[in-house]
Amino acid sequence: MKPQVLIVDDSLTVRMDLRSLLHGAGFVVTACETKALAQKVLKARTFSLVILDVLLPDGDGLDILREIRSSADLVQLPVILLSTEIEVKHRIQGLSMGADEYVGKPYDGGYLALRATELVNQRSSARRATEGTGPALIGKKILVVDDSPTYRASLAQVLRQDGCDVIPAQSGEEALSLLAIEGVDCVIMDLLMPGMGGLEAARRIKQAGSLCHIPVVILTGHDDAETREEGARIGVEDFVLKAPELTMLKSRLRGLFRQKPAASAAGGGAPPRRAGSSPDQAPQSSRSGSLSVVPASGSLFERVVAVSGLSSVIGPSTIVRACRRAGIEPRSMSPEDLHRALPAIHETLRMFLNEEDSERGIAAISMLAREAASAAG
Repeated sequence: MKPQVLIVDDSLTVRMDLRSLLHGAGFVVTACETKALAQKVLKARTFSLVILDVLLPDGDGLDILREIRSSADLVQLPVILLSTEIEVKHRIQGLSMGADEYVGKPYDGGYLALRATELVNQRSSARRATEGTGPALIGKKILVVDDSPTYRASLAQVLRQDGCDVIPAQSGEEALSLLAIEGVDCVIMDLLMPGMGGLEAARRIKQAGSLCHIPVVILTGHDDAETREEGARIGVEDFVLKAPELTMLKSRLRGLFRQKPAASAAGGGAPPRRAGSSPDQAPQSSRSGSLSVVPASGSLFERVVAVSGLSSVIGPSTIVRACRRAGIEPRSMSPEDLHRALPAIHETLRMFLNEEDSERGIAAISMLAREAASAAG
């Protein structure tokens, strides 16, 4: 059966040209000139692809894109944006809402037909792979971050029913602390939380060399274009409207994992679970968000925490994790050990502090290491 494509453009010339072009590429073409007609046709028929103009006589084509990406039935439908408006803000806004491609007018007909065919084939291949191997979520380790215990528990329960290993966190700060020692396949994070919000936590994840490959999905109570644009600049993979019904979120996650191979396949995914641990048992530090650290008064570790710039709440556990990632036992570390741990500590500080404060903190810790080495020598 030939794939069905919907063209939405107010220009008769463009509609006729694309009809001829795509018909020759093996598509069955339906063309609409208004937003209202396109919305009606999308409800009545099934398509394999939509080619959508941004500016329409009765509204914004991005509204149609938003509706497609908010519909459980249409969320995986490939969309190509086509417009004379090639300003960066339109491109960012469109792609951040889930457009698969942006083509400016005047367009290259050969390229457009090629991309249309590629997108339809990719969707068909992904569907066949899913039907043959089961849900794409099985075995994925997902960090769920939400300050609402009720919503966090509900989301975790639903994801676990689909075969996911879920790690809960109640704040952006706790999420970063967990990521310092726990590898995951995806982070689902609420936009608005006390303290560090979802976008700031996402920014720090994407700026950390060891974490930037992890897909981040932001849950939001309302669809805001400026927030989506900021998320796109940061590198956030997707925004999903927060709702009691989680079907949409699961659909978007499946699409995300089909489009982006698991990080473990590229050598950077979640580490193997320790023998004897259950799916609901993470290392002590990952679940509690803190460690029992009682250093001797005036120890090198205590002084590192004091000058790091981190708060007294998360400072000790955060420095512990950074040192242990470097193979150093923090409570008994020597000045030489501290020197070897500096790169890991620096990366961790950049996750929790802004650039200026993280540089100030690592400079103070480096000076402390030199002074301790001098005193010991």
